[in-house]
Amino acid sequence: RNPSRVRDALAAQVSAIPWAQLAAALTTALLAGGVFVLAVTDRPLSVLVRDANAIAHQPNYFGALEHAGIMLMCGAGWIALYTATFCRGQTARFLFLGGLLSLLLATDDLYMLHESSYRFDVPEQFIFALYAALLLLLVAGNLRRFLQSPFILLGVAMALFAIAIMIDATHYTPFGLPWGTEDCIELAGICFWAVYFV
Repeated sequence: RNPSRVRDALAAQVSAIPWAQLAAALTTALLAGGVFVLAVTDRPLSVLVRDANAIAHQPNYFGALEHAGIMLMCGAGWIALYTATFCRGQTARFLFLGGLLSLLLATDDLYMLHESSYRFDVPEQFIFALYAALLLLLVAGNLRRFLQSPFILLGVAMALFAIAIMIDATHYTPFGLPWGTEDCIELAGICFWAVYFV
C-alpha cells in the first residue's frame, strides 16, 4: 500500500509542472532585471539581493512602518485580484482593476518611483495626477459597484493621501507636528485603502 501511495503522490506532482515553469520564468525575469541594473550601475550583486538596512549598517527596525504599509498595499492588491476570479461582471472588473492599482502604488512606494521620476524629466506632480486619474477612471467605469461598496473608506484614504502630498509639496507641517508626520498620514491612508479593497 505504501509504495502505491508514494507513486500516486508523485504522479499528482505532474500538475505542478506549469507552476514550476512559472516560478522559473519569474526567477529568470528578476535575475535578468538585476543583471541589467548591475551593468548600468557597475555595482556588485549584493546591493540587489541583500537587505537595505544590512547594506547601510542600520538596525532592522529602520523603515519598519514603511515596510508594513507596502505589505498592506500588496496584500490588498493580491486579495482583490484573487477575489476577482470568483466574481463576474462589474464586480470582477472593479476588484481586478483596484487590485492592479493597489499593486502599482505598492511598487511605487517600494521602489520610490515618484521620488525618482525627475531622472526621466517627469515631475513628481505628474505621477500623482496619473494615479488620481487612474482611480477616477476605476470609479467612473464601475460607478454602480463603487456606490454599493463602503466607499467612505476609500474617501478617507484619498483625503489622507491628499494631505500627505500637500505636506510633501509645500514642506509645511501643520500645527507644529514633528517631521515624518507626512509619512504617518500616508500610512493611515494605506490602512484605509487596504481595508476598503479587502
